[in-house]
Amino acid sequence: MYQRYNESTVDLKELMTTAPLSREAHAAYLREKVDTRRLMEDAREEARQRKEEAL
Repeated sequence: MYQRYNESTVDLKELMTTAPLSREAHAAYLREKVDTRRLMEDAREEARQRKEEAL
């Protein structure tokens, strides 16, 4: 079974000593994540519409 929290191979010490993301980097990461999600949603919607048109 897939477990979300077992995918990281970083040591705890390394996680605790790494500097956090800057505001700009975090905002860019979130924008990219949202853009990717929207593209996936659009692709699903187009596939659903094509399937309905075929029927």
